[in-house]
Amino acid sequence: MDLLLVVLEGARVDHLGCYGATAETTPFLDQVARQGVRFTEAFTTAPAALPAHASLLSGLFACVHGATEESGALPVAPVLLPEVLRAAGYRTAAFCPDPAVSPASGCGRGFDSFYTARGGGRLTGRAADYARRASDRVLGRADAGARRTTHALLDWLRADAAPFAVLVTFREAALEQRPPAPYDRLFTSPTADASATRRAWHSGALRYLDLRLQEIADALIAEGRWERTMVVVTGTGGLAFDGAAPMREASLRMPLLWRAPGLLPAGFVVDEIAQLTDIAPTVLGLLGVAAPSAWQGRALLRDGAVTAGPRWAFAESYRRQPGDVRRKAVWGRRGGFVWQSDEANAIVNEPGTAPAPREGAPADVAAIDRMRRVLFDWLADAERWARAQGLEAETAPPPAQRWRGAGE
Repeated sequence: MDLLLVVLEGARVDHLGCYGATAETTPFLDQVARQGVRFTEAFTTAPAALPAHASLLSGLFACVHGATEESGALPVAPVLLPEVLRAAGYRTAAFCPDPAVSPASGCGRGFDSFYTARGGGRLTGRAADYARRASDRVLGRADAGARRTTHALLDWLRADAAPFAVLVTFREAALEQRPPAPYDRLFTSPTADASATRRAWHSGALRYLDLRLQEIADALIAEGRWERTMVVVTGTGGLAFDGAAPMREASLRMPLLWRAPGLLPAGFVVDEIAQLTDIAPTVLGLLGVAAPSAWQGRALLRDGAVTAGPRWAFAESYRRQPGDVRRKAVWGRRGGFVWQSDEANAIVNEPGTAPAPREGAPADVAAIDRMRRVLFDWLADAERWARAQGLEAETAPPPAQRWRGAGE
């Protein structure tokens, strides 16, 4: 079976129709959900592009695979999903216009082809990326690479009839900017304030990406391949509006839709917790491809049944620049906990779950201590597991890139 793995960076689940949005933002993705399995409790492992993609490809959390905002690259050690699939006979390719995710950052291993909107080194690549964006503005191309990415993918697919495994990433939903016309006006109101307008633009960006995905599906239908293509749609966490506090539920939840005709039921909903680390082992299990190494994630679906999930999801955020703090989050169905390296910790309860603490109420020290133990027990387990597998947990960035800051 062919594999189409789609990453929608920044896509908020509350803006997708299949997750309850009232506006018609994602008619094609809603169809995919009806034809396959939808996961309601899916969380990213990191709200940044590089560590999230690295977890998707390696089945490992950032504290183990080491590709973070600080290191900027994926070490050689982890075995990646495309390496396994290529060894099994698949034709592999990645189409990712995000400059953080590329062969230069170690994400190209196992891909026969890697399309990126950026080339060259760190400085020349940024210059090339800026030139492309300037050219798009002059020519009226208002997307963030989705048009070029889709056309490159379709050209690649038509060039060969061999079984394929493709990763395609779209960035438009991760950017707080006006989406391409007419999608910038589909959900806006003339009287809307700036916050409502940004939310409307996010919905418009998702509708635009939904159209691009429909374009890919139509091409596969025309080639007679759609009914033998496994489609996995996921994300890197939701865009946080209006400077919302980082690592909260809205920014950690992600879509996870899985369509595989003949392998999975249609219209099935799974409420077990799932993370990016679970996708690689699930793909290999459904395709019948043996994994050469262990994964931190689990197979979500096995032998026609859903596997039991953990109580907690975990996510990590590292320093983007000097002065930032590291953050690690523990999340469950009734809220979560965010640890910071400056120990400004917080118990978080979201609307619709347990009651939120009053503004200015004293911190629940006992609850914070309990959740800190949950987090650090998990980190200790991850370190022991990594050592047993011959991997180094918390891979440090090169000394020249290492930052000194609060809590280090």
